[in-house]
Amino acid sequence: MKHKKTGRMPGKVAGKVPKWLKRNWPLKLLSLGIAFLIWLVVVNVDNPTKSKLFRDIKIEIINEDSVTEIDKTFDIVSNDTVVIKVTEKRRVLESLSASDFTVIADMENLTEMNTVPLTVTCSNSAVTLDEITVVPSSLKVELEQIVESEFVVTVETTGTPQSGYEVGTTEVVEGKTVIIAGLESLIERIGQVTASVSVNGISTDQRLTSTLAISDKNGDALSETQMSRLQVKDSSGVLLSDNEVTVDVELWAVLYEVPIEIETSGSPASGYEVTGVSTVPTTVNLAGTEEALAAITKIVVNEPVSVAGAVETFTQEINLSDTLSDMEDVRLASGVDSSVTVTIQIEKNGDQTVQLALSELTVLNRPENMTLTFSPADMISVTVHADDEESTISAEDITATIDLSVCAQKGDYEIPVEIELPDGFTLVSEVTLMVNAVATEQIEAATEE
Repeated sequence: MKHKKTGRMPGKVAGKVPKWLKRNWPLKLLSLGIAFLIWLVVVNVDNPTKSKLFRDIKIEIINEDSVTEIDKTFDIVSNDTVVIKVTEKRRVLESLSASDFTVIADMENLTEMNTVPLTVTCSNSAVTLDEITVVPSSLKVELEQIVESEFVVTVETTGTPQSGYEVGTTEVVEGKTVIIAGLESLIERIGQVTASVSVNGISTDQRLTSTLAISDKNGDALSETQMSRLQVKDSSGVLLSDNEVTVDVELWAVLYEVPIEIETSGSPASGYEVTGVSTVPTTVNLAGTEEALAAITKIVVNEPVSVAGAVETFTQEINLSDTLSDMEDVRLASGVDSSVTVTIQIEKNGDQTVQLALSELTVLNRPENMTLTFSPADMISVTVHADDEESTISAEDITATIDLSVCAQKGDYEIPVEIELPDGFTLVSEVTLMVNAVATEQIEAATEE
């Protein structure tokens, strides 16, 4: 038998799919699909899609001049920050920060509803606009009239000058007041304008720079956005660069322990006399210019204390403010209370009051293992009457004895002091001493705790 020549090699079939590919092809397709799904799962588990919030993103306002007139401007009614939500792969979210976003309100796009659509851009090219949600999506504004008003500048100092000095006077070089122009509603809310300067460690007069701080009537500082919408000028109408003023600070010296002197007016009742005048405190610290302090050796209260008709010792509160107000360039030093307690000692003619130290007392029956606290803690007053008004008595002439046997138990006791006097003198009033008694072991236990 003869074979017909075909021009092809025996055993080779051109253009045919290999048999191994044709076998079980549904299973091969299924395997390919499963492999793809596994890859997809692995990718999403390792780098899943999530959402992340970026808060307090500041809104940038552009083209303000397009909606303002010479006597009008706009106020932001809604918040001046937004929250941005980004839905992206985890790895992309981890690389983002608030600084990657820019939110712009173009005032040229102001609508009839007084809202401005917000445009958001992200510096990271992996984030597209469809993956960003901004809340709120627009800025609410309101057109208002521009007004201006004048405000007093309050100077505040922080810190402490070197020892021996205090802040004497402060003065704003540009003037005591500033003129502030802005939204009528905002101007009406202003409560205080403050220039704060630090005087910490200074020992000479200084000229310091301060940025004005403006707060509302509740004491809350205006926001950066509100401040940016104000024009602050000096009292002459000149715009202040960066809202800055200069403050002259004059230092005063401190004069320590200046005695207080009290004068009396009138006369006690017949048969009585003023035997002593004392004050608490006995001295005060003053601050002032060196010239003013050089002339001061004491403070004489300008209003005498009346003793007219007095028949017994009395106390009276006085205030040094009135006296110091009559003195130029002088005041009480910082932390010094202007209130002074004056004690006027009134005694019958022939009466004398002697101060006796507690250490001079003869103590009987002091209990062991008890801690005693005495009041007064230093001296007791013994008032005596002399048969001869010319006779005098001293502490050395008095014998005082106290019996502490009742203090063996815990408690508070008022214990009489037995007084022995020389001939010719009699005790005017009983002398007592307050004593608090506590077991020593209780005090030690409390200390250990």
